[in-house]
Amino acid sequence: MRTSVSKLLTVILVALSAWAACSAQDTVRVVRDTVIVYRSSPSDSIADVAPYVKRLEQYDKFWNSLKPDGLKLQYAGNMGMFSAGPVWRYGRNEQWETSLLFGFVPRHSGSTTLYTLTLKEDFVPWSIRGTEWLTIEPLQTGIYLTTVLSGHFWTRQPKRYPGGYYWFSTRLRPNIFIGQRATVHLPDSKRRFTHSISLFYEISCCDFMLIQRATNSSLKPGDYLTLSLGLQLTWL
Repeated sequence: MRTSVSKLLTVILVALSAWAACSAQDTVRVVRDTVIVYRSSPSDSIADVAPYVKRLEQYDKFWNSLKPDGLKLQYAGNMGMFSAGPVWRYGRNEQWETSLLFGFVPRHSGSTTLYTLTLKEDFVPWSIRGTEWLTIEPLQTGIYLTTVLSGHFWTRQPKRYPGGYYWFSTRLRPNIFIGQRATVHLPDSKRRFTHSISLFYEISCCDFMLIQRATNSSLKPGDYLTLSLGLQLTWL
């Protein structure tokens, strides 16, 4: 603790000294524990440390990109009764979202509790700002892949079954979905751990049920479509 404080004070003192020695047009910047002075004249700039500073900035940018932007909670949706996990937003207008959700299916009728892992990709093409504190996303769509973390399910058919008996994987389930969401932007005075809260719903269908619908026209939407509800907390 004392070592960290000592290093911080040293950097601050060096930065203040460098700032005092600079002209009004010079720029002082601290990258980690390195003080960089950008002179007003390009010929006077410190070119020797430029590659080092660039590597530090790229390093920081990479690790900062791994920080989750929020937390997603979801009910149903072929990924368990409840699922939760971090979400990352990116893109020019942050219209892309990647989520990694851990879910579970409660024990029922003598079976064991099942756990799931879902990799989900959302695309939100546009949003409508209703008021200062409310945004509506009239369309969100995407795809996700869910796997069951259990040895009772398989990716390839076990040898104990005749060839071609199970043509599909029981462990991996790709899904497509479409839905909508509403986002409430919290005022600065109300922000603690998050700056916005989103509520959403999705209608999804897995690959197996799509094939069933294509081969059986008597199926109703409720037989192959799944409704899910969710909450997303965004802090970055």
